[in-house]
Amino acid sequence: MENLNELKWKRPYLTIVLIELALIVFIAGGSAYASIAEWTHPLAPFLGFIPIAVFLICFFSVKKRGRQYFFSGGLTKLTARQWLDFAPLLLILAVLLIANRGFEAAPFSFFAYMLLSQLLLVGFVEESLFRGIMLRVLLSKGTGFTVIVSSFFFGVTHALQALGGQSAEDTLLQVAYAFLLGLLLALLVVKHRTIWPGIVFHGLHNFLNFTGHTPATHLYDYFVLLILAVCVVYHLITGRKSISFKKPEAVSSSDANRMHTQLAAE
Repeated sequence: MENLNELKWKRPYLTIVLIELALIVFIAGGSAYASIAEWTHPLAPFLGFIPIAVFLICFFSVKKRGRQYFFSGGLTKLTARQWLDFAPLLLILAVLLIANRGFEAAPFSFFAYMLLSQLLLVGFVEESLFRGIMLRVLLSKGTGFTVIVSSFFFGVTHALQALGGQSAEDTLLQVAYAFLLGLLLALLVVKHRTIWPGIVFHGLHNFLNFTGHTPATHLYDYFVLLILAVCVVYHLITGRKSISFKKPEAVSSSDANRMHTQLAAE
């Protein structure tokens, strides 16, 4: 078993801030390059995710490091009880499909590019950073604190992406949506110690949003927010023994060591 003390981060807060800044810079830089080059390919808006995805693959591959960032196990290893916890994510996808009234009229290649880009680039990168590395970096501070902070940065990222002339209601709705979704996905990762369902859901969620026939109305958005809120409250109540919201200085290393030991043993 590897030495878990070696996995501690000396400057966790600086680390997550740098992660956030790097993500913003690469996304903005990729979009700017695609705009200047007048690149109209379906992958153009997601160009900035490519170098991050390559780096993360290399990072997680070294010494099987991915296991320490919740890449252990897989979808096929989930039990029936675990699938019940992930079932609301399927419900959200179904609501999005209904709200968008199916798919827009486009060639097959467009859907293929969009599906692959959202699964392998956006979904993989954002889940790896927010529900993988950020959770792992802050784990010693307490699981509840970690879940909130990672979700906050997830919301901040989408708030910056939303600043483009849309209404205040749309912006606030998108931020609240991202924050609640971040909370739910983080709670599921903490509980089940696997990031794979989140990556798949994130990719499919974005795919449906980008390929929908008709933009969903706010009524559907608020319905999804309700689903997210109910699920978050449920997991906070049922997982109160493992989700600690104590002050960081009052939290012992037991929470982190317990999860570290479980991860290393898998």
